[in-house]
Amino acid sequence: MKTNKDEIFKFIEDSVDADKKGLSAGEIGKKLNLQRSNVSSILNELHRDGLLLKIKGKPVIYTLDSTIKSQGTLIKENANFNMLIGNDKSLEKCIQQAKAAMLYPPKGLHTLILGPSGVGKTMFAELMYKFGVENNLLKPNSPFVSFNCSDYANNPQLLLAHLFGCKKGAFTGADKDREGIVGKANGGVLFLDEVHRLPPEGQEMLFYLIDKGLYSSLGDDNKKKCEVLIMCATTEDIDEVLLTTFTRRIPMNIKIPALKDRSLDERFELICEFFTVEAARIGKDISVSLNTVRQLMLHNCQGNIGQLKSDIQLGCANAFLNSVSKKLKNIEVHCTDFASYVNQGLLIYKNHANEIDKIIKSEKTLYFTPKGPKSLMKEGDYSLPDNFYEGIEKKMEELHKRGIKETEIKLLMEFDIENYFKTFIKTFSKSVKKDELSKIVDEGVIVIVESFLDIASHSLRKVFQSKVFYGLCLHINSSINRIKSGKSIVNHNLENIKRNYNNEYEVSKELAVLIENAYRIKVPEDEIGFIAMFLTVNEIESETLKQSPIVVIAMHGRTTASSMAEVVNKLVGADNTYAYDMALDKSPKVAYYELKNLIIKTNEGGGVILLVDMGSLSMFGELISKDTGIEIKVLDMVSTAIAIECSRKAVIESDVQAIYYNIRKSLDNCESYNIKVADKFIPKNDNIIITLCTTGEGSAIKLKDFIESKINTQEYNVEIFPMALNNKQHTYNTLNNIAKEKNILAIVGTINPNIYGIPYISTYDIFMDSNCNSLIKILEGKKEVSTNNSFIEVLSKDIKNMDLYKFEILYNDFLKQVTEKTGKKINYDVSTGLMVHMICSTSNIIEGKMTSSCYSKDVIKEQYKNEYKIVKNALKKIEENYNIIFNEDEICFIIRNIMSI
Repeated sequence: MKTNKDEIFKFIEDSVDADKKGLSAGEIGKKLNLQRSNVSSILNELHRDGLLLKIKGKPVIYTLDSTIKSQGTLIKENANFNMLIGNDKSLEKCIQQAKAAMLYPPKGLHTLILGPSGVGKTMFAELMYKFGVENNLLKPNSPFVSFNCSDYANNPQLLLAHLFGCKKGAFTGADKDREGIVGKANGGVLFLDEVHRLPPEGQEMLFYLIDKGLYSSLGDDNKKKCEVLIMCATTEDIDEVLLTTFTRRIPMNIKIPALKDRSLDERFELICEFFTVEAARIGKDISVSLNTVRQLMLHNCQGNIGQLKSDIQLGCANAFLNSVSKKLKNIEVHCTDFASYVNQGLLIYKNHANEIDKIIKSEKTLYFTPKGPKSLMKEGDYSLPDNFYEGIEKKMEELHKRGIKETEIKLLMEFDIENYFKTFIKTFSKSVKKDELSKIVDEGVIVIVESFLDIASHSLRKVFQSKVFYGLCLHINSSINRIKSGKSIVNHNLENIKRNYNNEYEVSKELAVLIENAYRIKVPEDEIGFIAMFLTVNEIESETLKQSPIVVIAMHGRTTASSMAEVVNKLVGADNTYAYDMALDKSPKVAYYELKNLIIKTNEGGGVILLVDMGSLSMFGELISKDTGIEIKVLDMVSTAIAIECSRKAVIESDVQAIYYNIRKSLDNCESYNIKVADKFIPKNDNIIITLCTTGEGSAIKLKDFIESKINTQEYNVEIFPMALNNKQHTYNTLNNIAKEKNILAIVGTINPNIYGIPYISTYDIFMDSNCNSLIKILEGKKEVSTNNSFIEVLSKDIKNMDLYKFEILYNDFLKQVTEKTGKKINYDVSTGLMVHMICSTSNIIEGKMTSSCYSKDVIKEQYKNEYKIVKNALKKIEENYNIIFNEDEICFIIRNIMSI
């Protein structure tokens, strides 16, 4: 059955042809016997759907987009419009309107181009003219006459004379007849910039020209005929500065967005385009530092694109002078080549780091040649950590020479240091075998880092990717050599690390103690800060690569959506669900902009699942998606169970469309969503085995079922959690979220995610070992790992003042006493780390060296009085054998390891 919407659209299709301008709501209502108000509402809906063109005026006219093809002539794709950056995004609607204005029969529509200064209104008018010529709407020799009304704004009479011409003697100074620019534009296009500076009298003369095609020069009563398409531009609010009788005669209004309203993707494209233009102008390659691009993408550019272009020109000019003075082959552009207001952009970079770095996709420098970008992904050379320290020193020396303030140098170095760690860790994309690592890194370093990461994992309740282990080994090896050679280590990011990653910083002191004891050197505080960054680099990398879908619940009511989102986030534990509460008295227009801003603010780059209850909210998704370019999928059947399922899938699935269609399919099949989803998918036990598959969660569930058929999970107090591996970063994020609350005993799957300290068993091995013996050994605490002999052998090379095999026997007796009396179970990893620490500290005490101070000694003695007494008594046998005494600091270090403080 046809709806009124279908009937109205069909009527317009049948009624409108190339000779008819269109139909009004009144005409359609009269013909179809429908109320005008209802028809008007449906016509606006068809306009929003992109099916009809809406032409302002009295009355408002609606017509088909297809009727503006200039009497059936095929429209040529306009290369000029297509070259505009943003032609398929922020400028898409503007270009569509421009083409419609030029193609509309019989001779196009007069147009008003709106937008702040510097957005490109004049260029846009020129492109409209070129489009008209290319499509034979204007003759090839048709004039394009441009005039800025502000040039003579202080002399209205002179302004009108320039515009319409004048007769000799029309006013003082009119010594001869003059043709105005209206006459010069006859048969073409007249573009009037800053039209708001045209006095009311001039506006009236202009709309007379629009109505009648006639005008008079000043001082001349004779009417002259003129056929001209008028385009006007203004930066002002037209309702305040132009006569309504004038604006009513210009039906097409095109609003060019300000630079701040355009996406960062487009801003990056503009920056690349302008640097390419400058490279061509100078005739040399230009290299641009990463921080330069970051500040250009974020600084407050009040003059819009025009100012951005000028800023880049000025920066290139300063860099050019620098290259000439230094006789450089190419031009190197740095942050310091720009004005201070441009540098301000870097101050807010951290608030936008995720989005910016995802767009730039470069690690150090961008290159531009006169022919275009040469390489936007040239990696920084961080193959050896020594380069890092030397790079800092070289960069600081260069900045000091340029006379840059110390505060600005500190800021720039902070970004460089953080970028180094992200880049350095990424170089370890594949696992490195320990025997290969030992060829370039001291074996003692490998043992110490292994022990330290075990301690850090338990203290911080997090897992680390294997590449953190390899990267930290190389870094520590380099820093030890640097300290031994007497070179300084400076960390400009130290205060930020202490403030933002205090837990990681405190734990890193443990590694400093291990290094100091093993290598008899003093590890500076700045180096402890660098170590802490290795413990946080996964978070930095995670934020940079984060492209997870999010869930937005939008519902009518004061707290309806908020309450549901709170429940979902609490049960799923992902914090990926956001709420928009639409008060019943709120207008749809206000609600649209509020919901749009929420989605822009919370979007992580992976798209949005929008859950709505009814009414206008169900239509917003498509409109917001079109406005912002964010992929949005709308589900108009919202319940807590569905929201939980969407949130859970958004954690393990990166494809927003796949999530949408899976949920949609389940709803279409009428599956019950009233099941307790949270009970089904959220693990309750403390001990977890992960089943991981790349082919989807279904395969992981089958693997889970197979293991459960072979092992009594209740007997081992363990639960199996299935996961789909969509990409490495998603997998790491999910595992780390689980590790905060649960103990991950093993990972079983098709691909090894290389998580440090967590055993991996392949799917093949599980199926070939029908009794799952390898998994059972892990559950029984019998990890298939090498004995202590391997690292004792390594430590024996450096520690000559004690028999380490004898110490191992004493240590095992000490550990047995402590675990029995405290009731604390200590796993293999913590035990190994503690043993390495105690070997080093015992050796130092024997030699009479001072041990390191425990910064949290007073707190530990107060909170762990019983444990302190037990450890002190258990150490007596070791003290007697080596004729030493463990001081309070050392006892507190041991307690920190045992209790995972």
